Amino acid sequence: MGTKIKIEFDEMNVQESVTYILSTEYGLKPNVLKAEIKDDSSGIMILTLEGDQSKIDEAAEGLRSKGFTVSSLERHILRDKARCFSCGACLSLCPTKSFTFDEKTWEVHLDIDTCIACGSCVTGCPVKALRLNL
Repeated sequence: MGTKIKIEFDEMNVQESVTYILSTEYGLKPNVLKAEIKDDSSGIMILTLEGDQSKIDEAAEGLRSKGFTVSSLERHILRDKARCFSCGACLSLCPTKSFTFDEKTWEVHLDIDTCIACGSCVTGCPVKALRLNL
């Protein structure tokens, strides 16, 4: 799926075309998974980048030099295993089918690599066992 990153921006760089920069200046293939802009023109963008890892690292530094905050996105959905009883609500809510049910153990599992950090599972969890960590 590529390398997942989080880019934070503010009112000074909200008008920059991040995907254009990533594709034309660094030869990467960006895929925006989520973007939010707040009332104060700050916000975040979650995306995957496909391409050479050295180019991804170079692009991250280039964006930082333009005032963006860039970080890797690894554990963006956190599950409280003490609260989760594997009811399966997240299975039906996840648009990328990142949750699976193991019929042998009767447990729900998350494939974090396919998760797009949309938050559907978080809002739909009846026991609030999931948290979006952005």
